[in-house]
Amino acid sequence: MIQRRLIIGLLIACVLICGTVQAVTLQVSVADEKNGDSLADASVYVDGEYVGTTASDGTYSYVHSGKKDLRLKVVRKGYRDWTDWVDADRTRIQVDMFRKDETLTVEVYDATTLKPVVGALVRVEGDGISRSETTRSDGGTDFSVRSGALYNVDIRASNYYDVSKTVQMENSGKVVQYWLFRNDLLAVQVRDAETSAPLEAAEVFVDGARVGATDADGNLPVHLQRERRYSLKVTAPDYQPYQEERYIEVDNVLFLVHLSKSAYPVSLTAFSETMKPIAGAEVYLNGTFQGKTNQYGRFMLSDVNAGTYEITVKAPGYGEWMEVRQVSGKGEDIVAELDYDQASVTIRAEDTDRKAVANAAIQVDGRVVGVTDGLGYLRTALTTNKVYAVTATRDGFEPISIDVEIPLGTTEFTVPLMMERTFNIGMLVVGVGVVAAVLLGAVLVVRRRRAGAGRGRPPRGRGRL
Repeated sequence: MIQRRLIIGLLIACVLICGTVQAVTLQVSVADEKNGDSLADASVYVDGEYVGTTASDGTYSYVHSGKKDLRLKVVRKGYRDWTDWVDADRTRIQVDMFRKDETLTVEVYDATTLKPVVGALVRVEGDGISRSETTRSDGGTDFSVRSGALYNVDIRASNYYDVSKTVQMENSGKVVQYWLFRNDLLAVQVRDAETSAPLEAAEVFVDGARVGATDADGNLPVHLQRERRYSLKVTAPDYQPYQEERYIEVDNVLFLVHLSKSAYPVSLTAFSETMKPIAGAEVYLNGTFQGKTNQYGRFMLSDVNAGTYEITVKAPGYGEWMEVRQVSGKGEDIVAELDYDQASVTIRAEDTDRKAVANAAIQVDGRVVGVTDGLGYLRTALTTNKVYAVTATRDGFEPISIDVEIPLGTTEFTVPLMMERTFNIGMLVVGVGVVAAVLLGAVLVVRRRRAGAGRGRPPRGRGRL
């Protein structure tokens, strides 16, 4: 019995040993078919099942029973899938993978207008191919190229500088965009001759034809063939026109023009509120003294550059006149109407005894301006060179109104008002009544005394008998 079990165990061991000896190891080597470079990270499938990825040297080892042929598949990004049958007893296989075809799109745009350039010739060379296409209406064109390859891109278009670039394709399609700069582009820059500030809306003419107007930065791009002579003219409102014959060299890219402002006559007439000419009024331009008006109130400036100015007129006895004016076109005829200056006016109300009258209501030309203080004063500001009706009222005093003229050029002025106390009829009646009562009482007293004295005397007739 024991011997039988031993024999069975030996048979099982032999079967296992024979099975191990028959196992087959298949080494898969994956490389680029073009350059022979090993491809790492390639996915390996056997009979439709994923079994692993290649190592950094592009190899993968697969162990199988060796009893049947294998359906081997290798997949890697950027390459076409590889599939084939492998004999059961095969131990090595070389897999050469072909790169996928990807789309390289080249787009070109005008660097100045930002618009697509139509009809540009684009050539792509590299990885054994050389192809040329022209750009469509959208400025683009497509090429079928190999992924992972390096290509040279050359672009040519009429009136543009050539462009040459290098493109490295990845494992997917790619879009590249390029600016094309015109070789006939000439930038015209227009500046103020005095301040160098850019001039907007300056018009540019070439050989008598208008080619455009400058932008907010004073620039205008124009297209002119090089090595030719042109008549250039630049105009702008309120500036002297510029004109020149200019030969444009191959290397000329910028044409700088400085415009000087036009000069115009400016006349000014100074009047008072009553339209009376003011002689000797001082005239200032942007704070700088220019001169004085003549006897007719006139002042003339013959050459004032176009622009915006702050014009100020000053005269003794008048308020300052100021206005901001734009000098342009045919010049300016300015009328400056100066208001009369104001004086500090003190109104003093007092009674006939020269005592201050407080709380008196003061009106000037019918308008209430306030009441007097404890000292009888009221201060206000009034325009000079004018006659005012000044009125004062207060209970217990007769109203008073006077006409006062404040002379031109006066800075301080005092108006005295003498107020008389009101005559009180009631008090007069009471006083008369008191006096009458006193007089009546006195008469009665006198009569009584006389009557008493008469009773004390004997009758005249009887005494004699």
